[in-house]
Amino acid sequence: MMGLDTAVGLMGKGRRADELCITVRALNYKSSGERGASDADIRSAAAAREGRGERLLAHARRLRAVLARLFEHDCLKEAA
Repeated sequence: MMGLDTAVGLMGKGRRADELCITVRALNYKSSGERGASDADIRSAAAAREGRGERLLAHARRLRAVLARLFEHDCLKEAA
C-alpha cells in the first residue's frame, strides 16, 4: 500500500503504529500489502500528515516573523 507506506516513512513507524494502536510489526504487514489497510487507516494517515503540515507551516511563519523583526532592527543587514 504505497500511500500508507509513504505516510509511515514521513512520520516514523513507531508514531504511526501508536496512532493506529497496533504494533510496528502489524504496521509493516499493512504497508507491505500482506494485510489489508482499511479506509480508516488511510484516512487516519492523511489526517495525521495534514496536522503535521499545518504545524510545520505555522513554525515557518514564526521563523519568518523573527527574521523580519531582525531585518527591521538592522541586525541582519550586514550579513545579507
